[in-house]
Amino acid sequence: MADLFPRSFSDGEEMIGRLMNNFWQDRSLATDIKEFDSYYEVKADLPGINKEDIKVTYANDTLTIRAKHTANNEEKDDDGHYLRRERTSSTYERSFAMKDIDEENIKATFENGVLTLELPKKIVKEIHGKDIPIG
Repeated sequence: MADLFPRSFSDGEEMIGRLMNNFWQDRSLATDIKEFDSYYEVKADLPGINKEDIKVTYANDTLTIRAKHTANNEEKDDDGHYLRRERTSSTYERSFAMKDIDEENIKATFENGVLTLELPKKIVKEIHGKDIPIG
C-alpha cells in the first residue's frame, strides 16, 4: 500500500502531519505589526470576510481580532430540487500582548479585505517621586 504514496508520504504520520499543517496554515489570520514613534499599526488579511463579521477588542493589555465566515453553495435542478448543498463556516482569532496603548483612541478601518488598526501609545510621564526626609 505504501507504493500508492510518493516516497515523502510513505510514512502515514508524516502525511497526516503535512496535511494538518496545510489545514491550519490555510485558516491562519495573516497579520503584520509595525511600530512607529507614537503608535502601532496592525494589518490583518481577511479576504472574503464581511465587516459585520469582524470583532476587535482591547482588554487587559491584549488586542484580539476575531472573524467568522459562512458560505452556502447550492446547486439545484430545473425543478428546484437540490443536487448538492454545502455549507462552510470558519472562525479566525488572533491575540497579541500590547502594553501601554491609549485604548480610547484606537482607530480601525476595513478596506479590500484588509483590517487596519492604529493603536496609539500612551504618553507615559516620568514621575520623579518625592524625597522623604529621614528623621
